[in-house]
Amino acid sequence: MKSTTALGDLQIGEIPYVVGTISSAKSLMEFAGQRINNLCDIVEVRLDEIGQEDDWLCRCREIETLGMPIILTTRLQSEGGKWIQDGTSRMSVIGEALKFLAGVDVEFKSKIMPQVCEQAKALSKAVVVSFHDFEKTPSFEKLHSIATEAAKHGTIVKISTMVKSQQDIATLEKLLNSDMDVPICIIGMGAFGTRTRIAFPSLGSCLTYGYLDTPSAPGQLSARMLTEQLRSLDPQYNQQFIIRKEVLEFA
Repeated sequence: MKSTTALGDLQIGEIPYVVGTISSAKSLMEFAGQRINNLCDIVEVRLDEIGQEDDWLCRCREIETLGMPIILTTRLQSEGGKWIQDGTSRMSVIGEALKFLAGVDVEFKSKIMPQVCEQAKALSKAVVVSFHDFEKTPSFEKLHSIATEAAKHGTIVKISTMVKSQQDIATLEKLLNSDMDVPICIIGMGAFGTRTRIAFPSLGSCLTYGYLDTPSAPGQLSARMLTEQLRSLDPQYNQQFIIRKEVLEFA
């Protein structure tokens, strides 16, 4: 049986979902005022890219009011983001997000990861524990060890590595076929890994990430393209997409 977990009103793990990433304050303001359920299923807000100058939490809550669960991400500089300090100030922002939004993302290597996961559990919120390697795809043994440990803390595990060969893809597929206690998202980065963003959801990856404004990772496709591809390839996803779209439009 597949592992599942709640993210807002969605049950992650039953079918794949498309996460649309917002990386600028302008885009956050624009998307907060419109329905975007035809573009993706979940919205990731990259606060490390956007900054905290504007009323980011209010904008995020406006998006959730329109029926789109938010994953707030404060990606550390060490893992490709712009958030520099991994401490009290970051925990404060994440804690605020957990009070009002569907979920957050925190890096597996972050020193505050256990604290974030404990707070999320106490509030019955989702937390994506993520691991990124922008240089290579580590061995299956190493990735499996990371994923297994991450699953002890988070409600969703995300593994994203640089893919340079068919062997790298085979390693990620093997990981995808492993039994996990929580839903797992696996993505291959880079030009060679782009295909995984479309193919892996049908093989069990619970999420696939695309951009709503500008790409935030190597080889990333637009959320609209991913949604269209999944609708054409996965009849169950397409059926659920139509139902959710109609419900949200008449809500």
